Amino acid sequence: MSDVSVLSHEYKASSELSRAINHALILVKKQQLGLLGAGPATDEAVVRARRDLSEIVAAVAVLLGAETPAREAAAASRVPGVLVARLRSERRGDLDWYLEDLTRLAGVLADPARAVSADDLALLDQLAAAADAETSAVFRKLMRT
Repeated sequence: MSDVSVLSHEYKASSELSRAINHALILVKKQQLGLLGAGPATDEAVVRARRDLSEIVAAVAVLLGAETPAREAAAASRVPGVLVARLRSERRGDLDWYLEDLTRLAGVLADPARAVSADDLALLDQLAAAADAETSAVFRKLMRT
């Protein structure tokens, strides 16, 4: 594969993940702030958004912790390795605590009955920012080639 093909694939994966995180996070924040209209479709959308975020957060935690090869392979299909490398670098001093926070957050998001706290939203914002930054970095590399 050429460099352009690899970067193109990397950009597509990063941008899709970034979009998914941001879209779901916006829905969760709107619910938190009471900005959603009433109705079951809206509630279903928020439950789906929380589930999607839970899966992404859990996948990031698995890849950062590299628990087992089988789980790592399944998670890698959802989260680009460049994002994992960025998070490892950014969190090298507190990686163990970060992994605990991500694991706890995945559980909170997976259970619609549990409330998402301001700290949870801050953690999701950090993850979204890292995904956005990685997408931008890959895009810049792609444009230079």
